[in-house]
Amino acid sequence: MITFAKKQWKQIMIILMIYTTWSVAAFLFLIRLQGLETTLKQFGTGSQLYINFIHTVVKGTIVYYILIYQLLIPLIKTRNWKKAILQGLLFFTILTIYEYIWNFQIQNPKPTDPSYVSPNIFFLTAALLDLVIILIAVFFATIITSNEMRKRKEELEKEKLKAELAAIKYQINPHFIFNSLSFIYTKTLKTSPEAAHAVHLLSEIMSYALDDWDELGTVPLALEIDHMKKVIEMNQIRFNHMLKVKYHQHIETDEAYISYVPTLALVTLVENAFKHGELNDEKNQVTIELEATKNKIYFLVSNKKKKGPKEPSKGIGLSNVKQRLQLMYGDKHSFAVKEDENYYLNEITINL
Repeated sequence: MITFAKKQWKQIMIILMIYTTWSVAAFLFLIRLQGLETTLKQFGTGSQLYINFIHTVVKGTIVYYILIYQLLIPLIKTRNWKKAILQGLLFFTILTIYEYIWNFQIQNPKPTDPSYVSPNIFFLTAALLDLVIILIAVFFATIITSNEMRKRKEELEKEKLKAELAAIKYQINPHFIFNSLSFIYTKTLKTSPEAAHAVHLLSEIMSYALDDWDELGTVPLALEIDHMKKVIEMNQIRFNHMLKVKYHQHIETDEAYISYVPTLALVTLVENAFKHGELNDEKNQVTIELEATKNKIYFLVSNKKKKGPKEPSKGIGLSNVKQRLQLMYGDKHSFAVKEDENYYLNEITINL
């Protein structure tokens, strides 16, 4: 929450500096164009001038911050036009009411004042200014979003390159592995069908992990679910079907099945639960929950911690999942890790 507040503050300060510079430049231009005396008659003198200038800068900063970062950038990312139009209409209605009160109630100009405009002229001018403000905000929001997408694509390409280099460094010839597994499967199929099935599962899981996916390293949710279930089944075979696992899945629509997720993201979290969790406690089962709609994916894995000696772990898998989710979804996702002395939980929410 603190990091997010700092990010907001930085965005506001950038807009404040730009808008202040622009306002000063515009004021100086007016003085040069029509003279100091005429300009001061329009904007006021003494303390009134400072009040009006500060009010203009603060109001402009707030307006552009809300338009760019709260309305337009989310619109560009989500394409939710209905929500954006309603929010925009509400925002400009509130803004126009505020400006009317400021100009006609707080400033309370007289018809004889040089800066006085009639309510009809005010509303016409406000509408034209709002249109200009929207166009400027759209321009900057598009630039900011394009820049973020370019940086994210560059980071994803770098991460992909690192992953490829790591695979080259640590891989054993996959053809040798699969040929060996095929041989073991054939030899054990008649004497031990369950062992043969386990070998077959292992072969499919490894093929999934080593396969070349799209440039972002993503797969349809349905495929990730399929191999996650194979990992669960493989572990049940390893432990003679004695594992206490509670699995719940709810897929609302077929659209959710084809939503893309990072390869092995869910599988990695499930493997971690089997690696570090207490697997034989009926009251504290390994819990796996998956819910998906066309707009959101929710995934949870929780387990009671295993007592006694722990398997060595560098946390590389979990760190990789966090990093890939951040690069792919940014603010559209959350990844919570909750842990105490006895329990461990991972929770992912992705807004599509």
